[in-house]
Amino acid sequence: MRKIRKIEPAAPLLVQKKKVAAYARVSMESERLMHSLSAQVSFYSSLIQGNPEWEYAGVYVDSGVSGTSMAGRTEFKRLLADCEAGRVNIILTKSISRFARNTVDLLETVRHLKELGVEVRFEKENIHSLSEDGELMLTLLASFAQEESRSISENAKWAIRKQYKQGKPRNGILYGYRIEKGQPAIEPEEAEVVRMIFESYLGGMSCYAIANELNARGIPSYYGKKWAGGVICQTIRQEKYTGNTLLQKFYVEEGSPRKGKRNNGELPMYYVEGTHPAIISREVFDRAQREMAERYGVEVKNGRAEPAGYLYHGGDYEKPDYHFRRPQWTEEQRRRHAEMFTEREKAVRPLCHDLSLFIKCEVCGQNLTGQPRKFADGTKDLRWVCFKHNKVPHAVGKARPPAMQDKALKKMTAEVLGMKEFDAGIMCERLSHISAYGDMLTFHFRDGHTEKRQYIPGKRGYRRKEGKPCREEG
Repeated sequence: MRKIRKIEPAAPLLVQKKKVAAYARVSMESERLMHSLSAQVSFYSSLIQGNPEWEYAGVYVDSGVSGTSMAGRTEFKRLLADCEAGRVNIILTKSISRFARNTVDLLETVRHLKELGVEVRFEKENIHSLSEDGELMLTLLASFAQEESRSISENAKWAIRKQYKQGKPRNGILYGYRIEKGQPAIEPEEAEVVRMIFESYLGGMSCYAIANELNARGIPSYYGKKWAGGVICQTIRQEKYTGNTLLQKFYVEEGSPRKGKRNNGELPMYYVEGTHPAIISREVFDRAQREMAERYGVEVKNGRAEPAGYLYHGGDYEKPDYHFRRPQWTEEQRRRHAEMFTEREKAVRPLCHDLSLFIKCEVCGQNLTGQPRKFADGTKDLRWVCFKHNKVPHAVGKARPPAMQDKALKKMTAEVLGMKEFDAGIMCERLSHISAYGDMLTFHFRDGHTEKRQYIPGKRGYRRKEGKPCREEG
């Protein structure tokens, strides 16, 4: 008898919904733009949730952030992270300029998303990144968006510089003042603090000591935080406390991404007198600038002391990216400043070792970093490593110092100086610093001569003590 078997039709496959998100951005937090941003969020939320084939994955919003670079765009970065995690399949955005105004960043981001299978849809230009001609159109239109951004920037800079030529300052946040009806007005309590800062500095106190004094009294900074020595230094160098304003101390560098840069003579500066009420006299300010210049060996330019590294370091040792200047004080002031710096180092950096800031790499110019290590047998040791060697362009591929044991380095230093045991005080008296090129160490004496030695690591092994394994280093 013939067998007949009924084959049921296969159940229709459920189409998986696409996870759709939207991205919106405005570069300024004005009332008009914030209203536009709110409208975009509402529109995209309704659009995505109204499509039965889509699953709502959220709207990512950056407000008051430029699109010329990725820096500061926290929501954009979060969106990319969610795409990589598979939480988003399609991104909706109003236009190319809202997504990015930098051609390179735009294309790199879109290509990366394309590799992940994520499509970006630009509403205004009607471009889908996964289409065949999508990248070509993106390249052309992104170039226009970048040029538009550059043009807007140039127009803004032209307007600002024209205001500077006319002696019109741009009022911003400054401790001791509040903006009332578009003009700075003195805030009495903060003004007293500013006067106290100048009086204390002219009385011999350092910026760091003044900051400690303010913090001890419970006096907050403008944002309610603790004071720091660097903030005190900027306060003393701020000419606006005299009621006058030096315009164009900084400018925006050309190129993308745009960066602020200190004006060291590249562009003209304008000194405008009587722009607002004064907190201190011009005479007091000038005395403070001369005092700062004498203490730290810097010049007074345009009525202000030049910036300096406010750390004391003996000898002629210099680090390429950070200058140590000898304060022009009396020996007693220098001693107190050195003690203050030592106390600060102990508080901020408990692992301040004998060789800290003393060994540097000859190739990249960076100080070697002390790296503490703990072992399974309970013992500890310290080694010195040049972490930044391969991050400095001219140092890549050149001899990098090996990881050097602290005990071995101290033993070699003692041998070079003819000491039975290592003494950090004697080392600082006789040596200015130690430099390393690969495994070759150069000991720089303060009298000008040098001595070279090849680094030899100490013997390392295990020995038993009271029945327990113990690490031994030569």
